Amino acid sequence: MRTTVYHVPGCRVRLVHLSDMHGRPFDEAIARAAACKPDLIAVTGDVLNRHRFDYRRSPLDAQAHALPFLAACAALAPTFFSLGNHEWMLDEDDLQRIRDTGVTLLDNEYRTVRIAGQSLVLGGLTSARCLDYRRQRAAADGAERYPARDTPHGLAGIRANAELAPDTDWLADFAAAPGWHVLLSHHPEYFPRFPASVELILSGHAHGGQWAYYSPRKKRMCGVLAPGQGLFPQWTKGVYENRLLVSAGLSNTSFPVPRLCNPTEVVVVEGRQEA
Repeated sequence: MRTTVYHVPGCRVRLVHLSDMHGRPFDEAIARAAACKPDLIAVTGDVLNRHRFDYRRSPLDAQAHALPFLAACAALAPTFFSLGNHEWMLDEDDLQRIRDTGVTLLDNEYRTVRIAGQSLVLGGLTSARCLDYRRQRAAADGAERYPARDTPHGLAGIRANAELAPDTDWLADFAAAPGWHVLLSHHPEYFPRFPASVELILSGHAHGGQWAYYSPRKKRMCGVLAPGQGLFPQWTKGVYENRLLVSAGLSNTSFPVPRLCNPTEVVVVEGRQEA
């Protein structure tokens, strides 16, 4: 794991960006985040791992690291959390338990806050996977709360990410709110849907492209495979168009492909240093 610092024009706070913890132990990530002395922390989804659900109880109970991870973030600095595709089975009681850790859950909504002298508008775009599951549950009268893996409302019945669309109707109001805008969006492939006036988008999900290589044409490290983008994905790690910042994430693998030349990372965003 390493700490990567990006200097972003217009940003006057020190922001730590964490993504894709996937239910793993988090001591090193929290230690690195604490060493950065952040003004705020943004967690862009997938604190859970949907492949390790036991389908008989809340994923927050089945995966013991998720809530302590969020509580540890909130103990360091004001923390804002948006939902990734691995949070798809959480219901309203589960979401309240997340809020009870001290983090601010941004579920297709935004908040205006003043931190370190800067007015920030922080929005969180919920993964379309979560919305699809909510629609299924609403339409399934009497369905069990945590359906078994092989049922129509369990993992066997969910649609591919490419078939789903996020709720972007609220983004116009978000982008028009006074302040410097930071959008937490787990999926970088949603980037073309966002208003051009949003100054910074934080994403994960791509896991750095799993296998990283240097592209002489693009003059940057690129990835080979990413969920939601397939082979040779467009957005895997780093800054794109001066406003989309994609984290390589905190977990080591995306089944069944291990990471290669692609360390996990804690991302730090702060203002550009003057010459």
